[in-house]
Amino acid sequence: MTLFRVIVLMLLYSTVASFTVSEFVRYPGLASVKPGMGGEDFFGDMVYGRAPQPFVTRTLVPWLIRAAVAVTPPAARARVAEGVRATLTTDGKPVWLYQYPFEFTVAKNILLLFTIGFAFALWWLARLTLDVPAPAHDAIPAVVLFALPGLYGYGSMLYDLPSLAAFTLALALIAARRFRLYALAFAACVVNKETALLLTLVWAISEARRLKLKQLALGVYLQVGFWLVVRGLIFWYFRNNPGEAIAVHLFRNAEVLAVPGNWFLFRPVANWLVLPMGFNALYVLGFILTLFALKRAPQFLKDAYWVVVPVFLLTWLFGNVDEMRVYYELLPIVALVLFGGLYRLMGYAPVPRPAEPGTV
Repeated sequence: MTLFRVIVLMLLYSTVASFTVSEFVRYPGLASVKPGMGGEDFFGDMVYGRAPQPFVTRTLVPWLIRAAVAVTPPAARARVAEGVRATLTTDGKPVWLYQYPFEFTVAKNILLLFTIGFAFALWWLARLTLDVPAPAHDAIPAVVLFALPGLYGYGSMLYDLPSLAAFTLALALIAARRFRLYALAFAACVVNKETALLLTLVWAISEARRLKLKQLALGVYLQVGFWLVVRGLIFWYFRNNPGEAIAVHLFRNAEVLAVPGNWFLFRPVANWLVLPMGFNALYVLGFILTLFALKRAPQFLKDAYWVVVPVFLLTWLFGNVDEMRVYYELLPIVALVLFGGLYRLMGYAPVPRPAEPGTV
């Protein structure tokens, strides 16, 4: 890739990512006002490890923020805080912005970097899996970033966008078979959120055609073992925090989906833009379309698509089915399956890729 193309993509993705992060912070906001989650103190509680379980156990970004606080001289932190407070008014501004202006500034920049990273990770994954024209590879991340605010709701969590970025990068590394780097990405995903174990499923299915059973079992054992140790230590560390590590939401989800109006919710993002929200019928339609497109999708996307099963099952039992942020791990897979199907409908005939050694 030429330097000029890199610069153009950086400008494009940075611009759209700025909109994505701005919406992420603005709606519904980084600080949830739900009393059970700490109310206005939730942002500070997340950063400094006082938040309820299981939210407090998603530690990657809080650790990065605290590291930035630790290495930044107090005078510099004070200048940043003064500059942030000068832009605030009491009307409509959450109290925590006054309490943690430096931490908020760091958090917003971290989220922006992760969002730009997601765009490039998705671009790379598209190049590895979709045989479409080069401009399509460039456009797909911008379109997905622009549509991402449609998945916001319930509260914006510090770990959401990093989860999306790190998970997508790990998928690309599996597809490229760069397993040393994949190990680092997997470790970051584990620290960030427990759903990192979905990557092990993708890795195992993808590598089952290439590895002997003993090698495959060893790889799964190492990944699951690392996950158990790291997540176990994190949960033990926060064992005295309030909240529940796991809560069954089966009946609550059935009640939500039983109301027809919950399938047709939209929210205005700007005067010229309205996006679906919650368990919208458009998302259901998009998922159904992926089932038709999956038959002719690239093999790696077919392998990765299996994460749909545990995500839907776990969300139905323990999550909120209308909380679209819980489906972030599916987004890069579903998006590329849909884009691949769209290009086939447009008449683009991909050139068959040569079979990799060890595949049948």
